[in-house]
Amino acid sequence: MQAKRKIKVPRNCFFCKEKAEPSFKEVANLSRFLSERGRIIGRDRSGMCAKHQRKLTMEIKRARHLALLPFVAGL
Repeated sequence: MQAKRKIKVPRNCFFCKEKAEPSFKEVANLSRFLSERGRIIGRDRSGMCAKHQRKLTMEIKRARHLALLPFVAGL
């Protein structure tokens, strides 16, 4: 069995650096943290801190509910 390759991601939270909070209204910022399939990218790949990752997840879900972001990408 082949070992899983670790990807080094710099630990610098986008929202801590900008001194901002994630908001469902800023769709461009939220879409940066979605994969091409529409899934939320985890902390290990995005480099977010735990506080902002939790907030980001809730804001993405809120934007999806309001139809600002898609639940899944078109097939």
